[in-house]
Amino acid sequence: MRTWFESLEVRERVILLCGGAAAIVIVVWALIWTPLNNRSLELNNSVAVKQRMLATLRRARAAATPGGPLVDASTRQSLVLLIDQTHRSYGLEGTLIRNQPDGSDGIRVTFQDAAFDALIAWLGTMHGSYAVSVESATIDGARMSGVVNATLVLRRS
Repeated sequence: MRTWFESLEVRERVILLCGGAAAIVIVVWALIWTPLNNRSLELNNSVAVKQRMLATLRRARAAATPGGPLVDASTRQSLVLLIDQTHRSYGLEGTLIRNQPDGSDGIRVTFQDAAFDALIAWLGTMHGSYAVSVESATIDGARMSGVVNATLVLRRS
């Protein structure tokens, strides 16, 4: 191999070395750098969502009374307004595709492509802070891991 390389003209050797170096750079960039960079961005986004959920859960925990659910003026407002105001703070904005009243004290909500962790955290706050319980739930996995489609019937306790 060495004799073959030395038998090439100087111009051919330079072109071959430059091509080899370019091939190494392309392979390192395409097979190592890009996947690592993409995964790093995904993890950073996931951490940010989880930090927002943790902050909201801490606020809800601090607001909850030891004797049971927090009862204030927000528990007297309509469920449609309450759900509209609270789901956004859990990163569920754009995933609530339908809400429909279900009797005088209930509502049927449908989420599409919602983060499961965020949905469960939101439901925990709805129960603990606003006395709204899940009466029935249908939750199906979506294409992406950790993402679900859900139809829930929520009712005031």
